[in-house]
Amino acid sequence: MRQFAIFVYKETLHIWRDKRTLFILIGMPIAQILIFGFALTNEVKNSNIAILNPSKDKSSKQIIERIEASKYFDIYQELQYPKDIDNAFKTGKIKMVVVFPSKFESELQKNHSGEIQLIADGSDPNTASTLVNYASAIIRDYQNELLSLNKLPYSIKTELRMLYNPQLKGAFNFVPGVMSMILLLVCTLMTSISIVREKELGTMEILLASPVQPFMIIGAKAVPYFVPVSYTHLTLPTNREV
Repeated sequence: MRQFAIFVYKETLHIWRDKRTLFILIGMPIAQILIFGFALTNEVKNSNIAILNPSKDKSSKQIIERIEASKYFDIYQELQYPKDIDNAFKTGKIKMVVVFPSKFESELQKNHSGEIQLIADGSDPNTASTLVNYASAIIRDYQNELLSLNKLPYSIKTELRMLYNPQLKGAFNFVPGVMSMILLLVCTLMTSISIVREKELGTMEILLASPVQPFMIIGAKAVPYFVPVSYTHLTLPTNREV
């Protein structure tokens, strides 16, 4: 046990004397805490959306004003025709489209009910669900205001539609990230093992004495592990599983 404590003390002294190791040990965790704690967030704010409002009446404009005043939405585009919705999503610049019927206010006054369609980009399930919930809450607040002012049973229904990922499966985003992490870990680990094996066999000195640059030696050792692992990940039947 005393020998183990001596080795621990020895390694501690090496760390304190090596400025680079000390920076990695103390500086990197602090930097990661700052980055992950403040820079990275899953909060949805100022998301670009589009509006399709053929009715252009008072009620629809009031709802649009409430949506625009929210910190969660920025009205990026006003569409003219329903056929423009698909093209708007294909630009990749909007996350949701709010669609009003052609006679929204007249239906609301006549039947005391209306319907608003929320079309979201389901390729990012978390963002799509959050935006739909925020927009639905704004519409419910407007409905409650109508109830309090008119004392009539007004009802505004929201019809939800998710494009590109109707079932909101998260595997489309999760699986590629896991594949990249595994690829990084396997390649790094196996390359390190290969270099250590060369050192144990005594062939590392021969490689370093050759006219090849050290970074080329490391790269040549990483490629044989990178290619098979990449091929395995690319040929996995992930689409059938999700």
